[in-house]
Amino acid sequence: MRTTTLGVVMVTLAAMAVSSGCIKKEEKQEDNKAGPPPAPPPPPPEPARSALTVDRDAKYTVLAAASGKCLQFGGRGMNEQALAEIATCDKSPAQQFKLQPVPGNYWTMVSVLSGKCLDIQAISSDDGALPQQFTCNGGENQQWIIADADAPGTIRLVARHSVKPLDVKDSGTADGTRVVQMASKSTPNQQFKLVPAAAETVAAKAGAGGASGKPKKEKSEKPGKTKAP
Repeated sequence: MRTTTLGVVMVTLAAMAVSSGCIKKEEKQEDNKAGPPPAPPPPPPEPARSALTVDRDAKYTVLAAASGKCLQFGGRGMNEQALAEIATCDKSPAQQFKLQPVPGNYWTMVSVLSGKCLDIQAISSDDGALPQQFTCNGGENQQWIIADADAPGTIRLVARHSVKPLDVKDSGTADGTRVVQMASKSTPNQQFKLVPAAAETVAAKAGAGGASGKPKKEKSEKPGKTKAP
């Protein structure tokens, strides 16, 4: 009797094992029928390049159109991975960039202070990814498209690898407001101006008293002769 019961149990277990194997095999077959996971969507097409003439020998400040403040890296420092932000313009090398051409009509933006490139962290294509300064390495996340923006005289700076422009986070205007990468939209916080540092200096001098920077002397009037009554 015990032998018969044991045999029944063994047959039952064997049947369950076969059944389980069949189910797993069917699941694998179903997985194969589903095919590979879908590929991520392709990036949007690159925007048309701006007709703006860039002097590769010049130094530029990058001015946020909405706030009138300048692009710099955190704390005006030279540290690797210092994050991009806006701050009151001060004409310092920390707020100046040299633009170097890359084949295909792209540009690298090199900090005059640190010699490091404007770079999107971790080569991310996500909205909100952080621009930083990083040792120049030729990566596409360090290459930029200069495209016209909607407001006259303004541009968008579009990352080559993601085709997403720089964006002043939450349209902020305070010193230290972060700059991020964000999908393209027609808003002032994605509009910038490239201002040659030399032109900025001339403008500052003109404001101080003419193009020469010297205050103008007022002409003194000669005293007239008084007629005797």
